[in-house]
Amino acid sequence: MRLLALVPILAILAACAGAPPRRDAADPEALLERAIAAAGGERALDRARSLSWEGEAEVHAGTTTIPLRVRTRVRPFASAHSTSWRRDETPPRPRQMRIDATGGELVLPDGTRRPMPEPMLRHERAQFAVYGLMRLLPLREAGVRRAPLPPDAQGRPGIRVEHPLAPPADLHFAPDGRLAVLTNRVPAADGNGEVTQRFLFDGTVEAAGVRWPRRLRIEHDGAPYFELRIERFEVSP
Repeated sequence: MRLLALVPILAILAACAGAPPRRDAADPEALLERAIAAAGGERALDRARSLSWEGEAEVHAGTTTIPLRVRTRVRPFASAHSTSWRRDETPPRPRQMRIDATGGELVLPDGTRRPMPEPMLRHERAQFAVYGLMRLLPLREAGVRRAPLPPDAQGRPGIRVEHPLAPPADLHFAPDGRLAVLTNRVPAADGNGEVTQRFLFDGTVEAAGVRWPRRLRIEHDGAPYFELRIERFEVSP
């Protein structure tokens, strides 16, 4: 009888031993505070309301890779100004893109100014809004919804963020607290539907106490789209 009584207990123990480990979602508030600390802390990030960088980039368009030099200044959720030129062009022929509350503008190498097409403007606004999420402090603001996510395939904990000025995004964090991956959906630049984006961050560049990813890679619908390697990084109030 004692052996029979042990059967259910042994069955339970065997089931527990064979079950995969639980992948519980982490507390979003604790994750966010840890990420803020890893990025330099609240005081440094609060002073970094304007972000500027210069570096090298590649745009992947099908089988073509376009090598660029870029110089960008962003005031997240407010304005952006980016200048780029091909690294294989001599002399350089810079192109500019400006976005603010009133709309968007393209400046061609010959100085011609053109209004940014509306589908492109919607796409670029959504793109540049990501830098506001990367700054992390805006994720604390009133009206922002935060929800826990289960760990991703690499075991990185995550947060689902809905900010009124950015597309909803899933953020996953490295073991040291730094933002590692951001996924969202944005309007396609040509106006045809939406694109699923995956941002991958690694390395560190620092300015005025703010620690920012040195390298940023973007995938569109699973394919390489853009890569940026920051050489110079500055912040200002």
